[in-house]
Amino acid sequence: MKELRIVNVLSELDAHMEAEHNQFKALSPEDRGKHLDEMMLAVGSQTGELLNMLLKTQGGKRILEIGTSVGYSTIWLAEAARVNGGHVTTLECVAAKQAQAVENIRRVGLEDFVDFQLGDALKLLEILPGTWDFVLLDLWKDQYIPCFDLFYKKLAPGAIVVADNITFPPDFRTKMNNYQQHVRTKPDLDSIEINIGQGFELTRKEIS
Repeated sequence: MKELRIVNVLSELDAHMEAEHNQFKALSPEDRGKHLDEMMLAVGSQTGELLNMLLKTQGGKRILEIGTSVGYSTIWLAEAARVNGGHVTTLECVAAKQAQAVENIRRVGLEDFVDFQLGDALKLLEILPGTWDFVLLDLWKDQYIPCFDLFYKKLAPGAIVVADNITFPPDFRTKMNNYQQHVRTKPDLDSIEINIGQGFELTRKEIS
């Protein structure tokens, strides 16, 4: 990804995210919970770049992001969607964050490749039609399994699911273990933990 306006916006968000990460580590678990709605909680540059490359390699066109935040990962996904001739549907429950995401996507010129949905992810997933070629799961951790169960039946053959924050923050580790165990019980899925960024579970649906 070499387009200057995209690189500039991502660099700006990376700096914001680094400051946020340092602030987050200094907080107690109790205080972290109080400030979560105010934070970007983005996937990070390594994970973003890998998502972009993975999606381009796979060629997926129907892309679902659950947890837009301010649009950091949305930029990586939307740039790949443009290359693939696809489209990103991204879900967010905090209106202020979605507004920032819309502005960031406009700044990089990728607004034609993103559909923003505001509301409760579980309710939205019930009505959004499938199938999905690529899914990024990055919202409140106690909703990972319920969300997965809703989009699992709408995954296309060969679909890829990436679930972020598997190893960081450590406060979420029990919930993340539960998610990993849940996904790995599905007979038509292959799944592995990838220790890049904040750690993520990479899952692929079998083609046949």
